[in-house]
Amino acid sequence: MVLNLNWEIIWVFVNLLILFLLMKKFLFGPITKLLDERAKGVADTLDQAETQLAEAERQKAEYTQQLASARGEAAHIVEEARKRADLAYSRRMDEVAQDVQRLNEQAARQRAADREAMLASAQKQVADLVLLTTAKVSQRTLDADADRAMLDALLEEVGDE
Repeated sequence: MVLNLNWEIIWVFVNLLILFLLMKKFLFGPITKLLDERAKGVADTLDQAETQLAEAERQKAEYTQQLASARGEAAHIVEEARKRADLAYSRRMDEVAQDVQRLNEQAARQRAADREAMLASAQKQVADLVLLTTAKVSQRTLDADADRAMLDALLEEVGDE
């Protein structure tokens, strides 16, 4: 028996072949195209996400660098302010020391002047007492010019000794 092919079987194969070709043309083509477009869209979205991630990381690194720079600049500003404050403090301390020294010198001059005035006053009082005592002893009163001349001579004598 030779292959007994039935026309129905042949028609089924022909129909299947036609159906496959039609499906390939009208169904598989657009679906494949749609799937390819979706895959391309997903790939583009992933590329965009990677690009945005890289940009975000770059900005983060830039902000980190700016923050470190700002911190360094702040530390520099604080250090400069501290140096200026130390310099102002030392200048003020120097001014205060000079003021104290000037006041001490003024006080010393004032003490010397007061001492000289007190000594002059004491000498005058002693001289007046000596004249008064001398006048009482000699029972005579001298005139003012003679008193002064005698007093000056006495003071020169005492000053030389």
